[in-house]
Amino acid sequence: MVSIPCDLCLFDLDGTLVLSTKAIEKGWESVFSEYSVKYNMEEFLQNNHGVRTGDSFDRWLPQIDNANSKAGDEFEKRISIEYADLAEPVPGAPQLLNSIPKDHWLVVTSGTPLLANGWFSKVLAKFGVTKPEIFVTGQSVSNGKPHPEPYLKGLALWTEKYGKKPAHPIVFEDAPNGIKAGTASGCTVIGIASSFGKEVLQAAGATYVVQDLSHVKFHDNTLDIDNL
Repeated sequence: MVSIPCDLCLFDLDGTLVLSTKAIEKGWESVFSEYSVKYNMEEFLQNNHGVRTGDSFDRWLPQIDNANSKAGDEFEKRISIEYADLAEPVPGAPQLLNSIPKDHWLVVTSGTPLLANGWFSKVLAKFGVTKPEIFVTGQSVSNGKPHPEPYLKGLALWTEKYGKKPAHPIVFEDAPNGIKAGTASGCTVIGIASSFGKEVLQAAGATYVVQDLSHVKFHDNTLDIDNL
C-alpha cells in the first residue's frame, strides 16, 4: 500500500470510471459494416482509446462528413441510446467518487457532452454519483489527448473557481493517450488496468497502476493506493 498527498483528483471517464468498451465496440462495428471498412477491432481500439471520436472519424473514415464533429456527435448519440445498457461502473468507482468531497474532483474526458452526461445519468447515477461541477469534454478543447490541453483546462477551471492552484493534483487514466496527456500537464498519474496491462500504462508514464478503483481510497487529502 502506498499513500500519497492529493487535493484534486482528475478522472478520465471511459475505461476509468465506466466500462464502456462493449458499447463503443458495438457502435464502431455498426459504422464499419455500414461503410464496408476493413478493420481489426482490437488494434483499432488500442490505437484510438482515449482519443476524441471526431478525431477517429477524421483518421479512419475521411469519406464521412465530420465538419464540426458532426459524425462523431451522431456516433456517440447512437451509443448513448442504443448501447448504454452494455456499460457499467469500473469496480470501486462509485464508492471512491462518493467518498471524495465535490470540490476535490473533476472529469476530463475525450467524449462529447452527450455521451459523457449519459454515462453519469444512465450508469453512475444508479449508485448515487452526481456529475461534478467541472466537466471537461472533447468539445471543451482545441486539442484532444494525448495533448495536455484537456487536463490543463481542468486545472485552470479548478484554479479559477477556488482561487488557488492544487498542490497535489492526481490524474486517473486507463489509456496511454490519456496518461501522456496527464503527465504532460504536470500531474502524477494513476493508471487503471481496465483496458491495458501494467507494463503498457507504466511505459506511457503512469507512476502507479491499480487493477481498478476498489484499490484506491481517499481520506484527509490523501490517497491510499494498492499498487500493482
